Amino acid sequence: MESQTLPKIEGLNVLVVDDEVILCQSVEKILKRKGHAVEAVTTVADALRTLDAGNKYDLIIADLMMPQAGGLELLTAVQGSWPELPVLIITGFSSITSAIETTKLGAAGYLPKPFTPGELEKAVESVLIRTSWKGNKSADPEPEIIDVDMPFNAKEVEMATSKKYVEQLTRSDVPIVAAAPIPAADYCSLGQRSCKKFAKKGVCQQAECPIITAEKKKGRAAVATEYVFDPIDVDIPFSAAEVTALTSEAYVAALGRSDMPVVGHWGQFAPAARKVLVVDDETIVVNSIRKILSRKGFAVEEAFTCKDALIQVFLHDYDLVLLDMRMSDGNGMDVLQKIKAKRPDMRVVIVTGYASIDTAVEAIQKGASDYIPKPFTPDELYTMTNRVLGAAAA
Repeated sequence: MESQTLPKIEGLNVLVVDDEVILCQSVEKILKRKGHAVEAVTTVADALRTLDAGNKYDLIIADLMMPQAGGLELLTAVQGSWPELPVLIITGFSSITSAIETTKLGAAGYLPKPFTPGELEKAVESVLIRTSWKGNKSADPEPEIIDVDMPFNAKEVEMATSKKYVEQLTRSDVPIVAAAPIPAADYCSLGQRSCKKFAKKGVCQQAECPIITAEKKKGRAAVATEYVFDPIDVDIPFSAAEVTALTSEAYVAALGRSDMPVVGHWGQFAPAARKVLVVDDETIVVNSIRKILSRKGFAVEEAFTCKDALIQVFLHDYDLVLLDMRMSDGNGMDVLQKIKAKRPDMRVVIVTGYASIDTAVEAIQKGASDYIPKPFTPDELYTMTNRVLGAAAA
């Protein structure tokens, strides 16, 4: 988990929902020592009644499994009616599967029982960090008034106009319009920059600024050379990206060492096939996944480093990325964040031989569509793949 420094938090209003009275009393004792106010109920129905009554809380701590209705039902109701209210799920039946499910449903945290006072306090702090807690009892900040004669909120006016407009406002409610700066003698309006040729001739007769044209060409050259290490094959040292741009991804995928596409393989990589990128530094894992998914009609590509994975994701579209958490040249969680920043709609599943509840929750919170521990059976892999792609199509 990411470590962040949280200012000292006091005076939280916490609602504890658990059918075990002793646990409610223990949580109340721990949190009251930290200066928080705690109210406890033993059923989801009681929790919803107190929320409907208008009682304000900064945090709900709810047990996952309770008679009649449990933490998931409460979480769903809170997400629907009080979406800004964070919910910390606690459970004596912890598992990676339930951690993933609750996090996908919107839980701000997940804490297995039994827990120590320190673990509870840390979990509460982590939830508040993640939800950027500001407190619900603090008074609303004083509105930023523009002027005595203009009792408008500066922030609201800025949203409707611009910050510059607000800064120029006077008591007359009319902005002071500063005189436009006199452009320099060598300023060319076509290129919107200083230009020696313009300064010399005083006029530009070009349809497009030649400086901008040259920069664009340099930009294309830079992109082409940046990804030079993507050869099709040892005997075909051409850039896969450049050949793809001139032909198609299906053509490149079907190329053999003869530099001619293998006709028998062309249909296997037809454009309709769902494309999966497997990112793992273990060749045997990549080959196993390729073998499993290829039998089901997937077009599978591979990357053995974090760097190669990012290059392929940025250059090509994939229906799914299977990403190992621990790579030889980096951390899969970091790669996940970069992928989601560049391709927010791309489905990514974290695959790991070091599975834990903490990393499962972290992966989902950072945008992963799912999380699967190694080793897994072909059926488990295929079921997960279909589930993720089915959710994407829904």
